[in-house]
Amino acid sequence: MKFRSQAFFNNAVVKQVDIPTLAGMVGVLANHVPTIGVLKPGVVSVTDNDGKVTKLFVSSGTMSMNIDGTCQVLAEEVVKVEDIDQAVSLAFQVLTL
Repeated sequence: MKFRSQAFFNNAVVKQVDIPTLAGMVGVLANHVPTIGVLKPGVVSVTDNDGKVTKLFVSSGTMSMNIDGTCQVLAEEVVKVEDIDQAVSLAFQVLTL
């Protein structure tokens, strides 16, 4: 099996990132306190400065918010929510209620 790495956002300036972690949802804004966390399966929402939201399903991984204001989300698997089959999307919505 061949794996590939991909950056969905690289050196992008965004307004907010909402990240599902084992400790709960973490909302990251500018000047957020440095922190680290372990991802749980869920949807990462990235809101750009124009208000456009991009949603990505992540399976697991880590997140870090650095003192310089940068944020890294490293995930084992990532799929754009818009690319997920509708039946799978519905099942995910039911399971996360």
